[in-house]
Amino acid sequence: MFALIARVKNLLLSPATEWEVIDGEMIEPGRLLARYVIPLAAIPTIAIVICLSVLFVQISSEWHRAPLLEVALSAVLFFTLTIIGVFVFAKVIDWMAPAFGAPRSYRQAFKLSAYSITAAMVAGILTIAPALQILALLGATYSLYLLFVGTPKVMHAPDKSAVNYSIMATVAAIVLALLVGLATMVAAAPSGNLFPHLPRIPDLWGGTLAPLPGVGVSTEAPPLPSSAGALASGGGGVVRGGDLRGATPQKLMGLNRVAVGVERSGLAGQRTVNVEAEYRDGRRQIFLQILYSRTIAEKLGFGGPSTSEFDRETADGYSRRRRVGDAIIVEDWDQSSQTGGYGRLVDDRFYVKASGGGGVSAEDLRAAVELFGKETLAQFEAES
Repeated sequence: MFALIARVKNLLLSPATEWEVIDGEMIEPGRLLARYVIPLAAIPTIAIVICLSVLFVQISSEWHRAPLLEVALSAVLFFTLTIIGVFVFAKVIDWMAPAFGAPRSYRQAFKLSAYSITAAMVAGILTIAPALQILALLGATYSLYLLFVGTPKVMHAPDKSAVNYSIMATVAAIVLALLVGLATMVAAAPSGNLFPHLPRIPDLWGGTLAPLPGVGVSTEAPPLPSSAGALASGGGGVVRGGDLRGATPQKLMGLNRVAVGVERSGLAGQRTVNVEAEYRDGRRQIFLQILYSRTIAEKLGFGGPSTSEFDRETADGYSRRRRVGDAIIVEDWDQSSQTGGYGRLVDDRFYVKASGGGGVSAEDLRAAVELFGKETLAQFEAES
């Protein structure tokens, strides 16, 4: 452990001198992996888990703790890809060597790959605090500098091509880092949502917020009034009393409401009223929007008698806009990602849209929108 700390300190403070020491060391890749790479890669891995599951994360002005199992799986994936990346990058450095007049040596290339990640991994501890995460980028940048300085010293490129070798190695490192990050996101969040079970902090204590010093949180909307019970069960209903959040049911297509908000803008009598709610059950999710505005056609880009209709189908889904009675229906569906949306514009004033995926069907989205009849929507106009 003391040797590891000394190596980290020397690389960060005097990289040119330390690379010369590293160049002369005879250490096998497997031993270097176990003694140096794995302990360093564990730093950002553990920090990710602590930040998201032990502390908190802010999303849309609300504070959440992500489920430990999901965060742990994502962190393990990051850790695994980081280790694989060190091996792959060593292969790339070794493969490029002859092009710059340097001898091929996988042992030397692996040392360069393993030690060059030092600054990025150490700076990974800053991800524990969201406010400091931007500083972690400085660590990644310094790792690129370590690579640039170490490439000619460890790979023994001749002076005339040493700079070019360093530049190409740095570019390759950036590309590989981007690929690792992209692979982590795609594998951990195939539906586009990294933590589908993400709970709000108040929800973790049954709706009672455990105090976090200096942290402000918003609370969940009050329970759905009984006058909206018909809407929650699939029929139309009207919620009175001025709180339009209650116009959204506690459950929608079998999914629980996890967030709701209302926004009013403009002068009295000409306001735009927008209510948004989010529903989840495992990976299944629906995002509901109810919008009222006298100029909604202009805001949405369609409406009125001149609205065009279309029906486009592809191998992966469809996109449609059509008139049904006095309403304009806009719907789309992507078969490959199993996501889409269904919107209905009524009287050029009311727009209701449901979008989602993760196991929710296009029919579910349509049915969710059709729950909201004119009687329910009329209250939005009254609140404008």
